[in-house]
Amino acid sequence: MANSALSKRDQAVAAANTLIGLAQQLKQIRLAFSDFNTQYNSEGYSVTWSNMQTAPFNLDGSLSGTPDGSPVATNPINNSGLVKYVSKNQLTAGVTMLQQLQNFFQNLVVTQGNYSQTVDDLAS
Repeated sequence: MANSALSKRDQAVAAANTLIGLAQQLKQIRLAFSDFNTQYNSEGYSVTWSNMQTAPFNLDGSLSGTPDGSPVATNPINNSGLVKYVSKNQLTAGVTMLQQLQNFFQNLVVTQGNYSQTVDDLAS
């Protein structure tokens, strides 16, 4: 019986250490959110993203070689520097998500949104 109690205690200590590690990661992410939001606002990235050339997808999922006549917020931004196809709307949703997470960490009101989908859209 003593071994099982010790094992349970060891598991509880390991869980506590995991929790502490997760909190440390969140602290770093919280700072990154703040830094990103400050830069996003000061640099006016939303306007730049809105003006970037876009292109529709082909039926096979590849990006069309023919750009849109003017930027379309729902079509992917046509820029080889991006690590994946992403639209201005998806980027804006990501910024909103980060702003709401920052609100959460500052004990402010958090607006409900489909943030899980936003993460999947940007990270998948």
